[in-house]
Amino acid sequence: MTPAVRDALSLGIGETVNLVLSGATVPVVLVGELDEVPSTAGEGMLLDLPAATDWLIRDRGAVRPVAEWWLSTDGGHAEAARAAAELPGTTLLDRREVAERAAGDPYWQGARTGLLAAALGSVLLALVGLIVDVWATARHRLGEFAVLHTLGASPRLLARALLAEQTFLAGIGVGVGLLLGAVVGATMAPLVILTPSAGRPVPEAAFVLPWLPIGLTALGLLLAALAFSAFIALGIRQRVAAAQLRIGGDQ
Repeated sequence: MTPAVRDALSLGIGETVNLVLSGATVPVVLVGELDEVPSTAGEGMLLDLPAATDWLIRDRGAVRPVAEWWLSTDGGHAEAARAAAELPGTTLLDRREVAERAAGDPYWQGARTGLLAAALGSVLLALVGLIVDVWATARHRLGEFAVLHTLGASPRLLARALLAEQTFLAGIGVGVGLLLGAVVGATMAPLVILTPSAGRPVPEAAFVLPWLPIGLTALGLLLAALAFSAFIALGIRQRVAAAQLRIGGDQ
């Protein structure tokens, strides 16, 4: 039962209540609670059909007609759907077919294109931000590198230090970005999934993270930051020498 039905009947888990079904009084034991009943917009309950049918046959000698059946297929979905559609007096609603039609809906295509453009823009902004951060950090640290080089640090050691520092900073940035993106996605994504009548779907939309493309994107950003850091590190000797000359000129 849904919570509202359970509260209206003042029931607890394991308690029994008598329900009138097709003119027959059927004792029902509450075995659990669910938030919503699929295919219904309001409150409701799910009954064990075989047990209810047996009770109705014993008590009334008749069975209440079933208006809707939910079927699942382990394989051969197309053949099963075709066979069910050929049954007389039957209207078939194929979830996969509905999903395919929804994917071709102009409104959804526009929204999906907009979300994809936003995602690509976010990746581009993240890439530019990482590159600018690497450049600004290296430029800011040139004076320190010049002092360290004067004290005996080799250009190779300075390059490794720059790469280690940028790996740490870029890793933190990518990790925090992934965490924030997952939180925002889990919060906002279910809110923008609506039915054709602009209602909330039943059951609620499930949030699933495609880890493979997300992981590849994060790895690509991290590698791009490291590649730019390595490019700057290759010229660390010349940049440190120029910084030392500027330091001498300032003195």
